Amino acid sequence: MISLGPIIFGLMFGVIIGSQIKLNVNDTHFTIGSFILILIAGIVIAWQAGNFPFYIDLPLSTAFLSALIGIFVGKLIFARSK
Repeated sequence: MISLGPIIFGLMFGVIIGSQIKLNVNDTHFTIGSFILILIAGIVIAWQAGNFPFYIDLPLSTAFLSALIGIFVGKLIFARSK
């Protein structure tokens, strides 16, 4: 059974945080490779964190993984340029 609460709240918080990421700032440059590395590191962290003991749906932390997806979605849709 998948619990939708952590997934929905993680996605909402991720979109909010992702919308505040500033791209094209003089001192930081995000490339495709850096986003792929962040995604891989996030999946590894979600795997190591695991779910709460009473959630038995996936071995990944669904809240953390949905927040990570929300960050990327928020960055792609609402990201500020400066």
